[in-house]
Amino acid sequence: MDIKNLHTSTLEKLYGPISCEIIRQDDEIRIVHLRDKKDISRTVGVVRFYNTDHKPINTVHKTILAGGLLGKTLQQSKIGYNKEIIGAVPVKLPDWIKNDFITDEEHSIALISTIKVHTSSGGPLLYTVIIEVLPPDLSYGHVHETIRKQDIDDDILPLFEMADLIIENIIL
Repeated sequence: MDIKNLHTSTLEKLYGPISCEIIRQDDEIRIVHLRDKKDISRTVGVVRFYNTDHKPINTVHKTILAGGLLGKTLQQSKIGYNKEIIGAVPVKLPDWIKNDFITDEEHSIALISTIKVHTSSGGPLLYTVIIEVLPPDLSYGHVHETIRKQDIDDDILPLFEMADLIIENIIL
């Protein structure tokens, strides 16, 4: 398990307990606020799920759809997984996200990552592609490679649109 890249763990170190507010969810897509104990959104997550009917993902996936935090649920399940951060994308924040971040700043970054689950049949199996939109105060100092819009996979681009995010080809 790759706990060093588990975003919820980082947020809990900074803000204490983190809860999940589901904005939209179905079997394939999930949009959530990760909120601290003061009910301030500390991240907006946009997730696309893959291979949800595959064992051992199926049971864990049901727990996540029932409201569990994705990373913490994977960690508690003892399923082997790796989270890989692909890169950072500069974004313009829509008003609804700025309101929940309690910020007037227009720009931030969104981290794109994947989670692959280890299987008994050999290689890793893709479980999620995640976009983690960070509040501006958390986006400063990130050292991940910046990705330009034209370099983002066509399967990932619609996830930005679902959260009203505008990708900007600028360096923050």
